[in-house]
Amino acid sequence: MAATGIEGTLLIDLRWQRGCVTEVSLSSTRPLQMPRIFHGRSADEVMATLPVVYSLCGMAQACAAAEALEQAAGIEVSAQTRHSRRLLVAFETIKEHLWRIERDWAGFLGRRPDLSGISDLLALMRTFRATLFPAGGESILGGRPVEFDPVQLGTQLDQLESLLRRRVFAQSPQSWLERSDRDSLSCWSRGSATLAQAMLAQIDLLGEAEIGRTTMAALGQLDNDALNRLLSGADADQFVAQPDWQQKPGETTPYTRQRNHPLLISLEEELGNGLLTRLTARLVEVAALVIFLRGGTGNTEELKTDVNSRGLAVGIGISQVEAARGRLVHRVELERALVRSYRILAPTEWNFHPRGVLVQGLTGLQARTQAELNRRAALLINAIDPCVGYQLRIIPAEEEPQ
Repeated sequence: MAATGIEGTLLIDLRWQRGCVTEVSLSSTRPLQMPRIFHGRSADEVMATLPVVYSLCGMAQACAAAEALEQAAGIEVSAQTRHSRRLLVAFETIKEHLWRIERDWAGFLGRRPDLSGISDLLALMRTFRATLFPAGGESILGGRPVEFDPVQLGTQLDQLESLLRRRVFAQSPQSWLERSDRDSLSCWSRGSATLAQAMLAQIDLLGEAEIGRTTMAALGQLDNDALNRLLSGADADQFVAQPDWQQKPGETTPYTRQRNHPLLISLEEELGNGLLTRLTARLVEVAALVIFLRGGTGNTEELKTDVNSRGLAVGIGISQVEAARGRLVHRVELERALVRSYRILAPTEWNFHPRGVLVQGLTGLQARTQAELNRRAALLINAIDPCVGYQLRIIPAEEEPQ
């Protein structure tokens, strides 16, 4: 079970019979109509209110909102501003992944979390943000031209790499990313100098590498014209709550973004998209994003591609941003400079769809005891990573839910 709040929760019921999950029921209390609080407000008011309402992945939310509002209002934005925003989203994604490693992976290993690495990273992220956008300019529509010091940014990225070397990889992220098969990954994980090494070693030791594997298709490129119709039509509320693309749910996670890396290709050939593949994908993404921040050629094409340039009707803007947990979509419609309609489609609604990747992965999950089932289910939920807390119930076949 994970904590819940005003952001709602996911309710996950597992029917368990003879050591196997026979049925999965998933529902949500997420307040998906929350963006309606922006109706009747100006674009600047939306940007000022957004951080109060959407604090998780706040940079990705701000980037998506700014790009949608700029498009709707016809505001020109420099390529530098767009790129700098995406750099901040990349840094935020590293932060979100490190949070899962430092806190949650420690818990799965039976260790007390040491969050000093997160504290150091948050301080570094604030410095990085201030260098790119003094006075919070990333949330100003149209952006502000800034001539940042590349030497200063380079020093900050040196500090980031040093932190990740100590806390995650036990070597430079770039050299870690050179691994290309399970043998080299297992050799690394047996070093057990970091939580990440210990976590992957434990998954291997307990024979849990393949649990949760599915045949769920990755969510591909989403056409803005089609998205506009779906997010403005009579069934828009249903689409936001339980989205599908061409009548099928899809998966949008770090795994689907990074699955073309040689290491993940090798793992998928042997283990499918099971637990070890997914946990490794989180590490691959962290290392790849460091290269992206350096201006290298990491597998981060989704973060660099401008999918928002297609023209829509005047007053309408749609943005797509790859946030830490998957694809984030904002759609806004302005009328006389005020918001007439605002919708947000978050990755959780794709990945935690009643017919989505989590439900597929949990169905058929095997365990010898209820405690083992609870742990394995929690591992899989954590690997797919919802934006909110969840409640997990295991219902033996002879019992009925209260």
